[in-house]
Amino acid sequence: MAGIGSDVMGKKFTIGVLIGNVHTAHPKDLMRGIRAAASGMDVNVIYFLGTQSVRFNQKFALEDFDYQYNTVYDYAKLAKVDVLIIAYGSLCIFQENEDKQAFLDKFAGIPYVLLEDATDDPRGIYVMVDNYGGMQKCVEHLIIEHHLKHLVYLGGPEDNQDAIERKAAFLNVMAEHHLPVTPEMMAVGDYSEFVDNLVEQLLRDNPDAEAIISANDEMTVACYRVCKAHGLRIGKDILITGFDDVERARYSNPPLTTVSQDAYKMGQIAVEKAVDICAGRPVESVRLDAELIIRESCGCKVTRRAKEKADEKTELLHIIDELRLFQHKSWLGPFLIRDLMQEAENEKSFYRKSGEVFYHLGIRSSLLYLLEQPVTYEKGQKWKMPQRMYLTMHQYRENIQVFEKKERPYIDGSFGVPDCCSSGEDYFSYISFLLIDGKRQYGLLMLEIEPEEISFYYILALQLGTSLRFLEANIKQKKYRDRLREKNEVLNFIAIYDELTGIYNRRGLMESLVRFNQDNLGKKACLMIADLDHLKEINDNFGHAEGDCAIRTAAGIVKEVFGQYGDVGRFGGDEFAGIVRYSEMEEKEQLIYNIHQKCEQYNEHSMKPYYVGISVGVVEFVCEKKIDFIEMFKHADEYLYEEKRKRRKTVCRNVNFENS
Repeated sequence: MAGIGSDVMGKKFTIGVLIGNVHTAHPKDLMRGIRAAASGMDVNVIYFLGTQSVRFNQKFALEDFDYQYNTVYDYAKLAKVDVLIIAYGSLCIFQENEDKQAFLDKFAGIPYVLLEDATDDPRGIYVMVDNYGGMQKCVEHLIIEHHLKHLVYLGGPEDNQDAIERKAAFLNVMAEHHLPVTPEMMAVGDYSEFVDNLVEQLLRDNPDAEAIISANDEMTVACYRVCKAHGLRIGKDILITGFDDVERARYSNPPLTTVSQDAYKMGQIAVEKAVDICAGRPVESVRLDAELIIRESCGCKVTRRAKEKADEKTELLHIIDELRLFQHKSWLGPFLIRDLMQEAENEKSFYRKSGEVFYHLGIRSSLLYLLEQPVTYEKGQKWKMPQRMYLTMHQYRENIQVFEKKERPYIDGSFGVPDCCSSGEDYFSYISFLLIDGKRQYGLLMLEIEPEEISFYYILALQLGTSLRFLEANIKQKKYRDRLREKNEVLNFIAIYDELTGIYNRRGLMESLVRFNQDNLGKKACLMIADLDHLKEINDNFGHAEGDCAIRTAAGIVKEVFGQYGDVGRFGGDEFAGIVRYSEMEEKEQLIYNIHQKCEQYNEHSMKPYYVGISVGVVEFVCEKKIDFIEMFKHADEYLYEEKRKRRKTVCRNVNFENS
């Protein structure tokens, strides 16, 4: 049966959420509202996060890789979502050389709900707060109620619609009250708390400033910090106001006067509108009222009721608990990543360990999507969207599935995340982190976590990106090692084996003799040397190719007879040698006889115009540490000389000869 968040066939709708600047409070409130509504309406959600961070480490960052995070939104095209919620006000801050319509056009064919900005595109609708009206109330309150005349303004990004409307309200209200505004009275911030230098400049240029009006609450953190550093009492010596009414506004010291932009409610409405779009119901854009919230930072004396104080105390305790949990996980995370790095020798074990890490951290479900090959993306380079991502690991509670490379499900837009897997019968809500290490991009990590946990898992995702770089390097190194080992094996073969016959050469046999002697100290053994009879005659009469053929034949016979007991090799030219343990061999006379027999058998069936004959000398000895192999070879050579006297006078067939 179809539910609120599913089609007539019962398939759950999947909403993709594009949202940036998630280290700040307003986007997190949006996400909380989206999550609550999605859960109640039984729809799937996949968040694609812009986790830009350079502002947090401007003093320490050697290179800015935040540009990478602008690509994360494009991956929504692969995920196969039914509708998008685009918090454009939070992500346009970081867009480089790309206007709003160009950004929206990238998602052609996907309907959307645009937040914090307007659109007349027939594919989408918008949900916005009354930015102008909210800022108008704030500025008028300062001018009318507090009789202020010298107000300075800390605005937001110039291409942000919220910031544009709030700035317009400030300028118009000042003009209506015939109050001058000079360029020195205004600054353009980036909606982050790291705008201390701008606040310093405003105070320096306006020593008689009575109030700082900030276009959002996040930047008031810097206003408080700088004013207190200058010894200014907020709410008395200088007034400060914000916009958004994020959670920390109530707990600032003093509490912050601000305009309430109910991001939680905006997120809920966005989901309701998105579901209506999926269900084919008519939808319209909406602007939400913005209420002025008066607190002590604007100089007003506010009497709070006992219930408000109790609620604030409860919320503060909740925040403390969250901080404790974050601290605990911050300690645990590096240990888990360390365990993961230890699996970098084995790719499959590495991915399984990552699933175990997420399970031990209490995550219900995680998906690890990797690109077919890591992508190097340089700053300023035109971004080329990969066509596929491959599901490498799926963790659901304690169950972890790692896919073989050739069997990995992929997403490409027509086949998406809902098709690859789901977390059971209930809805899923994945928060996606881009996996990068510097310029290298590896894929996406999708986790079922709460918005409050983003900061910790952002750190973990960074560490995982570095771990993937380490894994990539290990895989390459292993390939190089394997190639090197193969080449060394070839070189070793060339170094110790005779190219013509395939048996040991002089070096290989001597190494074998030394090794054999060390392994058999105190045991009896035999050293054999052998010569191919009349090789020069074969070469002179039938050519060197036939000479080589005769050498190979002789090597095969020697190896067949002696090789079953020990090692044999070619010393060069027509000379062969071998060593065997005495206990494993037949009598030496029998071995010599066997060689002659093998020669006769060969000659009997051979069509060659010559005979193959081998003369053999064998000497017995006891393996010992200080054995003199040169002396041993001399003794064996003496026996060989005796044997040579018995060979054929000639090896040419159809020639009468006598034994000499």
